[in-house]
Amino acid sequence: MVASANPVALLATELGGGRGHVATLARVARALGPRAAKLAAIGEMRHAAELEAAGVRVIRCPKLAATAAEKADPMGRGNATWSCYLADCGFMRPEVVKESLAFWRRLILQENVSLLIADYAPLAQRAALALRDEGREIRIVTTGTGYGLPPAGLEPLPQLARGYDRVIHPEPQVLESLNRTCAALGMAPLPRLSALYQADLVLAGTFPFLDPYAGWRPPEALAPPLVERTSRLAAGDEVFVYFSREEAELPALAEALCRLSLPRRGFLPGASDAVKARLAASGMIVEEAPMPVDRIAERSRIMLHPAPHGSLCTAALAGLPQLGLPGHREQVAHAQRAEAAGVLRVLPQKTSTAEEIGAAVEALYHDEAAQARAHDLARSLRAGFPADPLADLAARLAPEVEAARRFG
Repeated sequence: MVASANPVALLATELGGGRGHVATLARVARALGPRAAKLAAIGEMRHAAELEAAGVRVIRCPKLAATAAEKADPMGRGNATWSCYLADCGFMRPEVVKESLAFWRRLILQENVSLLIADYAPLAQRAALALRDEGREIRIVTTGTGYGLPPAGLEPLPQLARGYDRVIHPEPQVLESLNRTCAALGMAPLPRLSALYQADLVLAGTFPFLDPYAGWRPPEALAPPLVERTSRLAAGDEVFVYFSREEAELPALAEALCRLSLPRRGFLPGASDAVKARLAASGMIVEEAPMPVDRIAERSRIMLHPAPHGSLCTAALAGLPQLGLPGHREQVAHAQRAEAAGVLRVLPQKTSTAEEIGAAVEALYHDEAAQARAHDLARSLRAGFPADPLADLAARLAPEVEAARRFG
């Protein structure tokens, strides 16, 4: 077959609304460089500019998420396993699954996609697998954290976070519902739910101490986290604050940040202008764009965040002690594992008072032992981390791009 000069790569994310998924796909886009034409379909457009800055055309895809009624009734939502999460996001609603599968199938065919790169995009993956069953040539790459990429042969899927054990729809029920919907569209059934994650290349980018599937996946099966490594260890005197959603709107957190007498700097893209103005008036420097990681390390002494995976990894590599206020179960799962590894101190996001948050920040800021532990961990992690993460990612993707190019 004659090789195509520019295979079309589709970058997809349909679950979750945080910046991390888009930031991951933007790094992938930069790693692909000019070797592929790039199109992104994402469920949440507020961070689309990061992809556009990487030369990617961006469109909206159907977002998989709980309904407003479901969000209003937390006890009616399962939270124990990845299967529970998929059910919560729409896998038990056939009309949602049909709409998404039809969208991905149509997009792949219309854009002549020969390389799918999916981050939290299980129905994009399902549509691509079905098209491959029909004889369409398409390479499938999955990216993201270990949390969102269960091993494709795992059954049943395990509990992900301590204290989260509610099951509303058992895994066999979720699989049966998905297979029944897919059968109506002419797709063969999956043998298990984790088979959604069959791929030509799995880039489960995490550190072993953060992988919730560590008991079922060896460390060598992991890729380096898709984050940047600072050139030097942290050596500043500021508290760096990062919350990508509306967390800074929480009265206790905003009040704690305003009261702190320590030097503070933050990037809070999800905060309202009013909250940003209030923080700035208190003396905090509020950045309007993501800060380069080297600048964060140069200026910061500790980091405060909601325990998103990317921030945990970036701060760990930089040698920054961390205080986490996790809000949802993925953040809780990562925070629990990071705390067990001595990387993070944890406070509950919704119930902590301003006094408790402020005291925890002050204590961590002045904890010399925590500083030493953070630097020791960073040296250990950096020893096995690529000097040029983007070049490492490009090298991992190169065989998939070349295979897609040969499809013509």
